[in-house]
Amino acid sequence: MHLREVDANLLVTLDALLVDASVTRAAERLGRSASAISHALAKLREIFADELFVRAGQKLVPTAKALELAPTVHVILAGMESLLRPSKPFDPSETSRDFAVAASEAGELILVQPLRQRLQHLAPSVRVGWMPSHREENIDALRHGRCHFVIDIEGAPPQAPDIRVLKLFDDTLATLVRPGHPLAKRKPKAAAFAASDHIAVNSLPVIEPIDRELQAQKLVCKVSSRVSSVLVGLLLALNSDALLTLPASLALILEQQFGLVRMHQPFRPIAFPLRLMWHSSYDRDECHEWVRGELVNLAREMEGAG
Repeated sequence: MHLREVDANLLVTLDALLVDASVTRAAERLGRSASAISHALAKLREIFADELFVRAGQKLVPTAKALELAPTVHVILAGMESLLRPSKPFDPSETSRDFAVAASEAGELILVQPLRQRLQHLAPSVRVGWMPSHREENIDALRHGRCHFVIDIEGAPPQAPDIRVLKLFDDTLATLVRPGHPLAKRKPKAAAFAASDHIAVNSLPVIEPIDRELQAQKLVCKVSSRVSSVLVGLLLALNSDALLTLPASLALILEQQFGLVRMHQPFRPIAFPLRLMWHSSYDRDECHEWVRGELVNLAREMEGAG
């Protein structure tokens, strides 16, 4: 099969099917008949030597091959649309797009929710959805279009040539306590800090780096509670003498909203980079690039506030 034999409308149909997971809805989106979409799907199956979609009830489920094609097909169509509209500059306020961001609970609170609020004013039809971040699955999700951005606060960037990595800012760890906590007004000794009850939020790897700072004194944190979410940790910290350690950018939000108090830590600041990742197939996607820029702007504002 040669490129000259491929009708560009077939790629438009494939993109619609990937979005809608339904022949009927894809036909409505494109203003074509369901039979025309079915015929185009049969042609696509022949071209790619793959089923591309299998039926599950009323939905079409994309195969691994279809998921592999998804980000490239989208970028090709975006480029074709750009060629057909060379004189019209990109205007986010007139653009309709959906993006998925993989992030931890902390990443959602720090960046995803502020991004949603900003887009409501700048680009009301550009929507951002959240999905949980799983370090071992993020690269595959980016490659196959299941998500468009990953906000990483966990560790070293991937060694993958097709994955772009941009450091947004360096965050630090902050420890929060309830108002009136015995350790709130003075800098505790390392032994007193370690012996206090600590809350460990499962999605935030913060206890391990603290223990590394304390190991020179042969101390480890006393973890009294392991909780599923920041919300549970917040409630425990407000109603006990337990210590809650979080990224400082998130701690700032909780201080302002819930009145928690930041206490002194008996060790040097623990810094870690907060990074944005995306697949290289979106490098020239104007809307994707614009959303990246807004995330960078948010990060700069937060870094300044911190």
